Amino acid sequence: MASVAVIPAHDESDTIEDVVRRAARHVDRVLVVDDGSRDDTGARAEAGGATVLRLDPNRGKGAALVHGLEAAVAMGAERVITLDADGEHDPDEIPAFLAALDAHDVALGYRHVYRSGARRALNALALFWFRVLDPGIRDTICGFRGFRAGALAAVHNSAGGFVYEHEVILRAVAAGLRIASVPITTTPSETSHVTPREMLRANNHFDRWVLRELGSLPLSPWRKSLLAAGCVAGLALGAPLAWALGPAPRKS
Repeated sequence: MASVAVIPAHDESDTIEDVVRRAARHVDRVLVVDDGSRDDTGARAEAGGATVLRLDPNRGKGAALVHGLEAAVAMGAERVITLDADGEHDPDEIPAFLAALDAHDVALGYRHVYRSGARRALNALALFWFRVLDPGIRDTICGFRGFRAGALAAVHNSAGGFVYEHEVILRAVAAGLRIASVPITTTPSETSHVTPREMLRANNHFDRWVLRELGSLPLSPWRKSLLAAGCVAGLALGAPLAWALGPAPRKS
């Protein structure tokens, strides 16, 4: 099986069927991971022609992506595309990702418009540090991505939630994978599900990961020094903020 689209979905019954039908024009199979939806997301996805995998209870986007990517590889996919279920990503742009994977291991979508001010601010901050790692990275949190099957083993991780999408890039850089940036158009949804706590968690995760792996990263000494200083400062600021925000609420 040459190509599979993986779409994590939670309570997206209004959009999922259309997203599936349009994605199916460009890939051999569409997998929807119904992440504990309380509506008929799964049924709508099946009506659109998707194979539906269900997680119950809701485990978060990171866990849904991991589940879907593992299933796609088990089906024999050579190339895997991930995109959102809410209609923000245009499935008709999938061919651009497949083309990028002809010469690259990972293809990352990048946007010019973000769904919220919080995401815009987070991406600007994160992007500065990610571009110290790899100057070609243009967007750190866009979920529209493409992977060669062989690359998935290198980027696979168990990080959950918003952190997952950051760690995929970190692992790709550390493994020396060829990364392409693919420009995309977006239709921003009305609300963002990203909370300040998740943004802080992603920042702290990045800082700890870089400090742990810094010695093995293929970077010049000045880049390593800049990253080390920035990450130490980030953790110094992030720790009291994390304490102030308190523990994450339990999922219902």
